[in-house]
Amino acid sequence: MNSLVASVRAFAHQHDDLPAFHAAFLILAFITAGLFNLGAFGLLIVAHMSLDIVKYRERHQYSWKDTFDGVVRESLVDVTLLSVGLVFSVYLHHGVGVASVAGLMRAELSVLRMLALLVPKLKILHHFLKVVAHLHHYLEQVHPRHRKGWSGLDHLCFYFLGLSVFLLIFAAPLMHVEWSLVGEILAEELIPWRL
Repeated sequence: MNSLVASVRAFAHQHDDLPAFHAAFLILAFITAGLFNLGAFGLLIVAHMSLDIVKYRERHQYSWKDTFDGVVRESLVDVTLLSVGLVFSVYLHHGVGVASVAGLMRAELSVLRMLALLVPKLKILHHFLKVVAHLHHYLEQVHPRHRKGWSGLDHLCFYFLGLSVFLLIFAAPLMHVEWSLVGEILAEELIPWRL
């Protein structure tokens, strides 16, 4: 039993140096991102934001305004990726606008949609796992730009968020489909238990 505990302890200390561990982690991340819809990753973002509220409000004793600022800064990229993923999900869905497209083109569109959704999912998963893996350090560190002006990346994220919201609000008229179809696609992507 002592040798098993020693082996597990040695693995825990050395796993970052093992290429096989990184390969297995990467494969599991791809499988996870492919299996779950955007709603599951939205839940990861909500969990991360909840942790940020505890971090800024309870741990660092910031006001609600500064706490909100910290939460936005910590999750802005993830929320932007989620919204861009939703836009790709709606506009590249097989039921929207490709009914008249040939089968081969429809298959290519499905592959493009899968890749367009995989990138935001992987980035959100990676960010969340990084936070969880270094939780104590994460809770101690305040965002480097907290209480400072918005960076160029922040402005870009706000721009893409606004564009994504616009494209989602006007998806039905822009693609000449019914609102109910857009609603079904969004429900398919956002309800986590609908795999």
